[in-house]
Amino acid sequence: MSQLPMRALPRAFVNVPVDITNLPDSIPLPEEDFKKFKNVLRLGTGDQVAILPGNGAVIRCELAGKSAIPIEAEFPETESKLELTLALGISKPDALEESIRMASELGVAHFVLFTARRTVAKWEPAKFEKKLVRLQTISREACEVAYRTKLPTFSILKDLSEVLKQYPDSLALSEMDYVTATLPKLKSKATLIIGPEGGWDQREVALIADRSITLGPRVLRVATAVTTACALALSNQ
Repeated sequence: MSQLPMRALPRAFVNVPVDITNLPDSIPLPEEDFKKFKNVLRLGTGDQVAILPGNGAVIRCELAGKSAIPIEAEFPETESKLELTLALGISKPDALEESIRMASELGVAHFVLFTARRTVAKWEPAKFEKKLVRLQTISREACEVAYRTKLPTFSILKDLSEVLKQYPDSLALSEMDYVTATLPKLKSKATLIIGPEGGWDQREVALIADRSITLGPRVLRVATAVTTACALALSNQ
């Protein structure tokens, strides 16, 4: 009986070191991934899964209890040639989570979160780590669904000015009606900046004046703007 293709197998990123050049006899499954295969996907010993070590490889494995037995490894070209960084003004939880999910599926390589002047949601220091872990989990699950082989990175910057210092060649979406420049064909690395719901205040509009672009005459929700901009950038490669 023929085997299912790699992209058709249930899959999971597994946070354990794996030497692709010398596959081990077995890969121990972290408890979280074991429960996912067993309780959510209803899989057990003998079933095949795809293990994603996060380095661009996909390993076909056969489940054996709490371990996965490697069969073969491949390096499918599922990652974009464009290394896209998405800098997001922190928005309300639902909008931010949807933005991270969509952008992760589409192929964003790096996320940079910052507080814009009109950011409504405030991240309290005591809950900061928990919020970031949730976003990373959402991104990981989206990447598994999308058959990505690498996970995006996450970082935090203080505000828009800090983002612009670190990414001087970035482009920023603007809702100003005098902005007519559209998204150009991007090179091997690029950064897009998208503000929170409510848009930019006048000081931020001035900061992005020489790098402003538009997606058209309509005003889009944050998650819609993120999805549209990322799709345009990553599909134009």
